[in-house]
Amino acid sequence: MFKKILPGLLILSLVGCQTIAEPEKPASSAKPATEKPKTPTPDGVVVTPYERPEIKRQKIVIPEQKQKSQKFDDGRNLPAFKSLMQQTQQAYSKQQYDQAEASATQAQRLAPQASETYLYLGMIANRKNQPARADAFALRGLSYAQSSAMKKQLWQVRLKSAQQQKNAKAIQQAQQALKKL
Repeated sequence: MFKKILPGLLILSLVGCQTIAEPEKPASSAKPATEKPKTPTPDGVVVTPYERPEIKRQKIVIPEQKQKSQKFDDGRNLPAFKSLMQQTQQAYSKQQYDQAEASATQAQRLAPQASETYLYLGMIANRKNQPARADAFALRGLSYAQSSAMKKQLWQVRLKSAQQQKNAKAIQQAQQALKKL
């Protein structure tokens, strides 16, 4: 007997749980002012736009970028670099090109983004009749040059190396750049 009643009670309790109604909320007759109208599409889909806040542009400054943008530190202020560049200038003026090249190469290793080292290395390469090396040094120096005076000197090195190589395109490019400076 108990076996017959138990399944019936289980079914009634499950059905009873499903039919318990939640209390209804009172329906408001007025729609909020911020609600946008719903737009039906031809295929029956209703598009309901939602409110998005306006996107405002803000400049984000990263501390590492702030330090770099204030001053370009290419290593020129190192005492060893200054000493090596003096040695390079003295050896170059005495036409001791091997010694000048060695000093400039060491200075370039200390400050790889200093354009002066590339200027001297380019001038030395031109003096040693190595125009391809001179052109490469001048181009590298131009990528780091900050002042127009340095750019002008590097373009002159490039012009001289292009003339030695008889490279008409590079000669024309250097002449145009020198006219602009």
